[in-house]
Amino acid sequence: MKPALFSLPQTSVLAITLAGAGLLPLAATAQDISPDRCAANQAPGEVIFLTSFGYAASHGILDVLAAQKLGLFEALCIDLTMQPGGANIQLISANTAQLGGVGGASDTMLGIDNGADIIGIATYGNVGAIELLTMADSGIESLADFAGKTVGYKGAIPPQFSAMFQDNGVNPEDINWVSVGYDPIILPNSQVQGLAAYKSNEPYDLARQGFAVTEWNPDAFGIHSTFNTQIANATFAAANPTVIEDFLRASFKAYEWMREDQAHLDQALAWAAELSTAGYDIDMSRIRFNAEAAIIAESQPDGWGFGQQSVAQWQPEADMLQRFGIVRAAPDISRAMTTAYIDAIYDDAGALIWPAP
Repeated sequence: MKPALFSLPQTSVLAITLAGAGLLPLAATAQDISPDRCAANQAPGEVIFLTSFGYAASHGILDVLAAQKLGLFEALCIDLTMQPGGANIQLISANTAQLGGVGGASDTMLGIDNGADIIGIATYGNVGAIELLTMADSGIESLADFAGKTVGYKGAIPPQFSAMFQDNGVNPEDINWVSVGYDPIILPNSQVQGLAAYKSNEPYDLARQGFAVTEWNPDAFGIHSTFNTQIANATFAAANPTVIEDFLRASFKAYEWMREDQAHLDQALAWAAELSTAGYDIDMSRIRFNAEAAIIAESQPDGWGFGQQSVAQWQPEADMLQRFGIVRAAPDISRAMTTAYIDAIYDDAGALIWPAP
């Protein structure tokens, strides 16, 4: 197969200012959440959310940040603190943090296999976010051509890549896998012949620099997965269901706000840049967010609300984890994720219910 080229809280001063500037969803100032629900959301006190990767312009990060800045969590009586994450699964399992983002369904199921007290509460992408890149003029024309080549990966070799090669007659062990950093320039500089990449990031970054690349997408080879899953401490979630529901509700309302006007997205990116401790490329971040949004929209099943998930959606990754011996036992998807919280925030027509009851 040939790959493709390329008490009821007071409205905050910030919320009032943004509303006056036309940047705030008007319903966010209504504050008509019921007193009982408000009290339930206030009961646990501070709720800590850990991002999956700094303040990157990614789904599950930027929408949460925008919701916080717009005062939407405050409007729903949630005292949310947002922090850049690291060992999210371990920290959330220990209830040091209550909510956070991970790469996808696989990370959640693997964490549970290792004993983590976590549960998946929403999944943004219904296809994989990762792929391999080669230079367009590299001479690599098929998966078989990767044998003997040096391929860079981040963290650990994704099972999606191993499955893609194995299912197409290539032994993954015939590839020289090396751990690399996040600068994709190592590919055109010939330090590697292949590079693990995020579909919404490195291909666009290299294209901006004038490099033509070939994209090897596992989904195109029949290897299906997910990306950007939000998780919660399972015990906390069971005890505080309205907090989980309204965390998602506010995040998704902010996502709608960012998608309805480019100026709104630019404001959210400016907030992320202010919080970032490293250089923050606004232009590239805008490209990344919009590319990711397109991938999510194209992969979303008919009738699904944004972020909804299912056992069937997670099943290919569960099978893949078991197939490659990454988990000790077959994942119990019904334990690893739940649709209860996200289903509660959509009406029968699939529209987000805002504000909370």
